[in-house]
Amino acid sequence: MALEEKREKRPPVTPMMIEEEAALRNGSRGLPPGSWAEAAGPRPRTTERHIAVHKRLVLGFAVSILALLAVTMIAVLLSVRFEGCSAAADGPPRASGNGSLPGAARQTPGAGQLPGRPEQEEEEEKEARGGEVAEEKEEEEWQRRRELPPWTRPRLPRHLRPLHYNLMLNAFMENFTFSGEVNVQLEVLNASRYIVLHAHRMHIEAVRVAEDKLAGGVRVDRSFFYPQTQVFVVVLNRSLEVQRSYNLKIIYNALIENELLGFFRSSYVLHGERRFLAVTQFSPTHARKAFPCFDEPIYKATFKISIRHQATYLSLSNMPVETSVFEEDGWVTDHFSQTPLMSTYYLAWAVCNFTYRETVTKSGVVVRLYARPDAIRRGSGDYALNITRRLIEFYEDYFKVPYSLPKLDLLAVPKHPYAAMENWGLSVFVEQRILLDPSVSSISYLLDVTMVIVHELCHQWFGDLVTPVWWEDVWLKEGFAHYFEFVGTDYLYPGWNMEKQRFLTDVLHEVMLLDGLASSHPVSQEVKQATDIDRVFDWIAYKKGAALIRMLANFMGHSVFQMGLQDYLTIHKYGNAARNDLWNTLSKALKRVGKSVNIQEVMDQWTLQMGYPVIAILGNETTDNVIVISQERFVYDGDAKPKDPALGDNSYLWQIPLTIAVGNTSHISSEAIIWVSNKSEHHRIPALEESTWLLGNINQTGYFRVNYDIRNWRLLIHQLTRNHEVISVSNRAGLIDDAFNLARAGYLPQNIPLEIIRYFSEEKDFLPWHAASQALYPLDKLLDRAENYNIFNEYILRQVASMYLKLGWPTNNLNKSLVQASYQHEELRREVIMLACSFGNKHCHQQAATLISDWISSNRNRIPLNVRDIVYCTGVSLMDEDVWEFIWMKFHSTTAVSEKKILLEALTCSDDRNLLNRLLNLSLNSEVVLDQDAIDVIIHVARNPHGRDLAWKFFREKWKILNARYGEALFMNSKLISGVTEFLNTEEELRELKNFIKSYEGGAAVSFSRAVETVEANVRWKRLYKEELFQWLRKSLTH
Repeated sequence: MALEEKREKRPPVTPMMIEEEAALRNGSRGLPPGSWAEAAGPRPRTTERHIAVHKRLVLGFAVSILALLAVTMIAVLLSVRFEGCSAAADGPPRASGNGSLPGAARQTPGAGQLPGRPEQEEEEEKEARGGEVAEEKEEEEWQRRRELPPWTRPRLPRHLRPLHYNLMLNAFMENFTFSGEVNVQLEVLNASRYIVLHAHRMHIEAVRVAEDKLAGGVRVDRSFFYPQTQVFVVVLNRSLEVQRSYNLKIIYNALIENELLGFFRSSYVLHGERRFLAVTQFSPTHARKAFPCFDEPIYKATFKISIRHQATYLSLSNMPVETSVFEEDGWVTDHFSQTPLMSTYYLAWAVCNFTYRETVTKSGVVVRLYARPDAIRRGSGDYALNITRRLIEFYEDYFKVPYSLPKLDLLAVPKHPYAAMENWGLSVFVEQRILLDPSVSSISYLLDVTMVIVHELCHQWFGDLVTPVWWEDVWLKEGFAHYFEFVGTDYLYPGWNMEKQRFLTDVLHEVMLLDGLASSHPVSQEVKQATDIDRVFDWIAYKKGAALIRMLANFMGHSVFQMGLQDYLTIHKYGNAARNDLWNTLSKALKRVGKSVNIQEVMDQWTLQMGYPVIAILGNETTDNVIVISQERFVYDGDAKPKDPALGDNSYLWQIPLTIAVGNTSHISSEAIIWVSNKSEHHRIPALEESTWLLGNINQTGYFRVNYDIRNWRLLIHQLTRNHEVISVSNRAGLIDDAFNLARAGYLPQNIPLEIIRYFSEEKDFLPWHAASQALYPLDKLLDRAENYNIFNEYILRQVASMYLKLGWPTNNLNKSLVQASYQHEELRREVIMLACSFGNKHCHQQAATLISDWISSNRNRIPLNVRDIVYCTGVSLMDEDVWEFIWMKFHSTTAVSEKKILLEALTCSDDRNLLNRLLNLSLNSEVVLDQDAIDVIIHVARNPHGRDLAWKFFREKWKILNARYGEALFMNSKLISGVTEFLNTEEELRELKNFIKSYEGGAAVSFSRAVETVEANVRWKRLYKEELFQWLRKSLTH
């Protein structure tokens, strides 16, 4: 194509030039092939006449060569100009061959070398230098106007709007390059001679701008990249006119990267042969790496995509294939149907040689699951495919808005930065979160797969159909998707009580740990520049967003809330919405049922302030039936400096929907709601007697903690001991979590939470056990290197022993019909066995060792599915190196992704520091451990008391490698930093962390700031409360 573009720019071709070119192709000027052959062969001695003829021929031949050279030079110069706009890349020079020719860009570059010849690279460097000069001139002009140039601003200028993209791609899988041609139809909102759009890490060959399709071109004066904002600037010789439509055409090429973002490659092994695939991950800001575009969610447009690839592959995109054009040379072009209006971040495509299975919903939506041929053949995708069909039908009924596309493809890939991505019509999942082999998958694994699929399908409405205006409200899509994980799973498995119970331990309790730090941030936070965008994708957006939505649904009433969501989606479908659009729609829904609550006024306090309150309920000693209710911001470390010094903790205030009930030994009253909006309030509570207790935040529907006076805590502990079932399962779990965390932050004596769990010999429900297990875990990690750790260990074992003996071990006969019925019981048994083995119950250790030994000797794995991870980890920690090597061998040989995951994690449980070091070093080898799994290896070694210092040292030594690999991927760096540092708890480790932060290079400043605060809180707790806790434990164990 590059050659063709040069030919288009030549001067008019004359008959004489044609004749000369034809002659030159034959080897002479005007001689037939036979004559030239004669002249070129052996000749007799020539006469003077012959010499004269030969001189004339030679002279003519020389003249023709000079003429041809001149024409070629002109053509080259003109083609380089190509409307004056050939642009240099903003990074290293890229492949410049255009893929519209089968042979283009196919030469495989050497190691570490990008495609392209040295002379092309020199030319591109000159163009880049020229672009910098042009850019400097432009900036000087804007400085004279005392304005920032539009390409230097964090957001794109608003004078243009894309209406439609026509994108043609050529994928060259043999050398991992691709070329593209994008035609963007632009609407002009304000006159300007600048076109500014996103483009990053690509080489742009040519740019053209034309008015409509009939009018002539608009001359491009110059163009350049501005890497600081990842934009490409096209400067025109005149302004584009308002309310006119223009077409922007860009021809470019780039690499199919060996990383995790943009358009990247992955691979897998089938029958001993390594096969490759290429897939996209554009959220939040990586579409610009795959094609020049307006890469902000507000710029919705329609897309028409065509992908040309070798016929041995297939291609997928958001829409179905409309037509496929096959070529004789073994290439095929797939033309996809046009999309509805959508943003760039959930556009997607893939080139792979997968196979699929298919189903169809009641409304006719075709659902396919694409995966490795061996996984499809085994039926590993069947579970995901079947629940996807049911979930689309559920969401269509719940939202009263049909699914908007004719198909939905689920693509299972070996390598992906996240669990999944909700691309509209082409959702991409990492294999571990979608493929499920019933013969080796536990209930926990089935639950993980289920909830990831429920989450991504919700995004087809919240995120894809209705998209946040800007990233500050990313929680509008992520919070809803996370909340509906539990609502949707309840639809599939009604007996599991996910929204009412499991939500507490898996969402509410987890995010309150993070949001209780002084370094937290509001769920809606200002995003000023591109580097801020990655920061908003964290558990605050996902889990706090979900918790606030759940609180809102509960105080509105679920039916009214559902009606409001239906209106919201109907009003804003195919468009963008901000949080105030949601609040207004929900307020109107309340008005329709006769309630008047200003949702915006209430919810702004929860979404625009960081943190959450702790409510203190105190009995009034002088007035009967009156209590004092006060609120303050909850923080774990009262000494931590607030993020915004101007906003002290005392200035925080929330409107709190506090539900409250009164109970005694045999009965609890119905709940009442009190709206708390002041720092301190007095309220009259009927039937409040000396022997009755109060319970606040019934079933933990509110996003806050509740503290009581010691007298009320004692009454609650007494109630749990006498008859715990008077207090609901959710309230028991809430009391346990609040007590442990209030004690950790210094609001309560350290013994109160440990006294609460004394009733556990009678606790038969999973949720309180799960809440206690999660609350004990960080306390265990604070104490596991202490001299007196065995005292704490013994106390926990005493609370676990009775229920461990009652429940016993599972058999390995779980089947699909049993999963539904036995979920609560099996999860309870699993939780108790995990606590027993973790804290050293001898029988638990013996049972794990016996099961591992049986597997090794018989080579038949008879370990019950639901406890395999516990057995593997326990066996590796207790037994010799041969067991570690056996698990390592099984990790390599198994093809079941669920089994592979738990085998890898089990290897981190060893007590042998040499083995742990070996595993850490192997984790960075992508051929051994997948990129996304390496982080889990490092974190799990850090959780092992024998490996904590090793992981911390490894993290510091390999930081540059780790940051280069994961720095741009949402969550990954923050997950790694948190996982490696959260249980550091000595003064020396705190010093090491602070010194490392001073010396390191790279981003993640927010994550490191949070890490410092967490370690400071750990050190502070040990200094203030560790001895108090051990003193109480000693007394307790001697009675």
